[in-house]
Amino acid sequence: MNKLIVGMMMIMFCIFISCSDTAKNSSSDSEESCTKPIKDPNHPKPMALMMRTMANYCDSMRLKINQGIAVDSTQYPLMPFWSAEPTDSSVLEELYFNNAKEFASAYRLLMSSPDNQPAHYTAVINQCINCHNSYCSGPLKRIRKLPLDYKGN
Repeated sequence: MNKLIVGMMMIMFCIFISCSDTAKNSSSDSEESCTKPIKDPNHPKPMALMMRTMANYCDSMRLKINQGIAVDSTQYPLMPFWSAEPTDSSVLEELYFNNAKEFASAYRLLMSSPDNQPAHYTAVINQCINCHNSYCSGPLKRIRKLPLDYKGN
């Protein structure tokens, strides 16, 4: 019995040591690290991070709505991206804030109307596309994968 306990402790100790050694010996861009998560080399601003989170929310909502499951704001809170620091501060003009208000309105309608979520979800995604046609077109490829009828390639 004592040999079993000692053996288990030795195995756990070896695993702990190997993980620590891996973290020390790995390069900064290695994908497997025991202690440090990988950081984005572009150092994204808070607005970009919020929008990435919103895109993840929308993808998750899309799947649920397609399954007939209602989504709500406790699962997917509205992120106030319009008040966060943008990557390019020149976007902070009246049209941008008007687009943000329209998006927030569409989002609130989606969350408050469980009976017609497919139509309201589509309106939310259309607001994203509308704004990104004017500002920061880079994410459009990802946003265009968010409609309910997207099948993928």
